[in-house]
Amino acid sequence: MKLTIFGIAAATLAIVPAGALAQGADQPGEAQVTAFTASKSVTFGDRVKMAGRVEPAQVAQVRLERRGVAGGWVPWATVRTNTRGRFKAAVPLKGSADVRARVMGVAAETTGPELAVRVRRSVGVTWEVDPTEAIAGRPIAVEAIVKPARPGERILIEGTRGKIWRKLSRPVVVPGGSAKAFVRLPAGGKWRLRARAVGTAGHDADGAAVSAPIRVHRANPHGVPRSSGSHIVQAINEMQLYYYERGKLRRVLPVVYGKPSTPTPSGRFRVYSKTPGPGPAFGPLAMWYFRGYGIHGTNQENLLSHTSRYYSLGCTRNYNENIRWLYPRVAIGTPVWNIRS
Repeated sequence: MKLTIFGIAAATLAIVPAGALAQGADQPGEAQVTAFTASKSVTFGDRVKMAGRVEPAQVAQVRLERRGVAGGWVPWATVRTNTRGRFKAAVPLKGSADVRARVMGVAAETTGPELAVRVRRSVGVTWEVDPTEAIAGRPIAVEAIVKPARPGERILIEGTRGKIWRKLSRPVVVPGGSAKAFVRLPAGGKWRLRARAVGTAGHDADGAAVSAPIRVHRANPHGVPRSSGSHIVQAINEMQLYYYERGKLRRVLPVVYGKPSTPTPSGRFRVYSKTPGPGPAFGPLAMWYFRGYGIHGTNQENLLSHTSRYYSLGCTRNYNENIRWLYPRVAIGTPVWNIRS
């Protein structure tokens, strides 16, 4: 399952690049910027939205400026006011900076208030895990993207099952803005991951992205003994088959169990035979554990996508890919616990 969080806003207001207005445009009188607002913070890649007013009201050229690295003011963009002296703009900003607006073309070019705009790091995070292997203690691949990324950039990978975030790995290096890591979730439950990039004072602010939640299974929710080699627990009420090796959960498979009139039996059994599927309805392979009840594939894989999966005559039906994975790992004599929790 690959899930991604990454937001980029679209430009909504047209602006004119600094210096692009033709010479000889309408020149104002002794006007000045009397009102000026700007976004307090934006995510890298978004545009800073600004608006203001020039008085006395007239058509005028207003230059938007940002404070440069050396401390001086740098032209950013130029906009024209309407006949009421008002202007709007939406301009990209690569790093946190002070911004201002000034009326052009008068003897003493006047400026409006100076405003601070913080640019948050743009962060994306995805994690890739087979839902059958989302198990506490097993490695899960995580990828994060940071913009802008600096040489030697590092990000933190954190996780939570509620409100408190915990560190899941050491800071991960982000060469070229992209980083990959493997994390192990310490416990079962509904987890979310977060990638967090730390900002730099005066340049940009912290940025973070949070993944969608994913259910993670406990490492041994059924108390399977470590002395057991291969071990199967069929949780009938959950419509899932749990496969263990030496007391450690390896995979959780979605399955079809018996319909109400022909239920899958409860109890403790052992695999007594393994055969090819005796007919199309059994798929490619079958493992038998009690009076003709078996764990096998199916020619109706579409039933495995249903929310409720009680359709069989009592056997356990798997995706054929899953029964091919399971079959060679299950030896004759493997315990099969059928439970209704």
